[in-house]
Amino acid sequence: MTTPALLPLSGRRLPPLNLGASAFPHHRATLRLSEKFILLLILSAFITLCFGAFFFLPDSSKHKRFDLGLEDVLIPHVDTSKGGKNLGGFLIHGQGHDEHRHREEEERLRNKIRADHEKALEEAKEKLKKSRDEIQAEIQTEKNKVVQELKKKDSKPLPPVPLPNLIGINSGEPADPDIREKRNKVKEMMKHAWDNYRQYGWGHNELKPIARKGHSTNIFGNSQMGATIVDALDTLYIMGLHDEFREGQEWIDKNLDFSVNSEVSVFEVNIRFIGGLLAAYYLSGQEVFKIKAVQLAGKLLPAFNTPTGIPWAMVNLKSGVGRNWGWASAGSSILAEFGTLHMEFVHLSYLTGDPVYYNKVMHIRKLLQKMDRPNGLYPNYLNPRTGRWGQ
Repeated sequence: MTTPALLPLSGRRLPPLNLGASAFPHHRATLRLSEKFILLLILSAFITLCFGAFFFLPDSSKHKRFDLGLEDVLIPHVDTSKGGKNLGGFLIHGQGHDEHRHREEEERLRNKIRADHEKALEEAKEKLKKSRDEIQAEIQTEKNKVVQELKKKDSKPLPPVPLPNLIGINSGEPADPDIREKRNKVKEMMKHAWDNYRQYGWGHNELKPIARKGHSTNIFGNSQMGATIVDALDTLYIMGLHDEFREGQEWIDKNLDFSVNSEVSVFEVNIRFIGGLLAAYYLSGQEVFKIKAVQLAGKLLPAFNTPTGIPWAMVNLKSGVGRNWGWASAGSSILAEFGTLHMEFVHLSYLTGDPVYYNKVMHIRKLLQKMDRPNGLYPNYLNPRTGRWGQ
């Protein structure tokens, strides 16, 4: 049996391929379920990206609105005093704007910033050409001008208000000898603490009793503001330690200065300084305490300049710049602090006739009443920018 000869490949006649549907009996006209799911997932991601870009990218109008259930609280835009409606220096989102006008205002603002920057550079160059003594003399001159302006500003007399009946003391002795002994012992301990502070830490905020030296904590800005003196005034007066009380009053009149470059706790300064000064005023009737309390309150007002009106926890007494503690729920304000400013600030409005202090704290109360309370309780932290509760 002979094997058939193999023909070369070029000599073979191969049947043509039929690429029609009959050649692939298992050909699919549709996609598998997994492939549909992947396409749907990609499409969903694309829609989500478009949605986020539309709603969350910065708006060209440069303003946002916080609806907290209270009156509209707005972030101010560029002043629009020339042309168009100006609602108290604020623009409300959603109303008709002239985008061209906004661009012109923003360009004008950029040019002003650029011009101010160039002017500052020129002034710096001129300063560097001067000697050290000349620069120090100019700085001292500017300081003296600021001090004189502050004195003129603070010299404005406060309106007369009826002073409540002074409580004071009646110098009476308790009939019970045991109570009298305890009272005298408490007075002795107060006298001991005051005398040692007078000797080792006078003018400092606090005294380190073991080290026998004064120090200033960060809640008072690391500056010598005599927190112990102010905080102890009402106790000294009630205990009948009038000599010590007059020592503290003299120090406050001559040395207590709130124009220092110090970052202080709004809450601590309010309860210890403003509260202490108001208590000393109501007990003694001395005007110096009322004047100092009003001066300090004016330094705390910039802390309320937030989008919601909830004050910052800390404020720089000189610059008015505020911030919150970093550990307080990502920089939130603390309810136990800004919720306890009412008594002092309401009394300030009573003494000065200026409603600004009253309005600041009443705004806090109204805002809290409008907000939701998870499980019927107020959380510890509130973000002053967004008006939302913290963790």
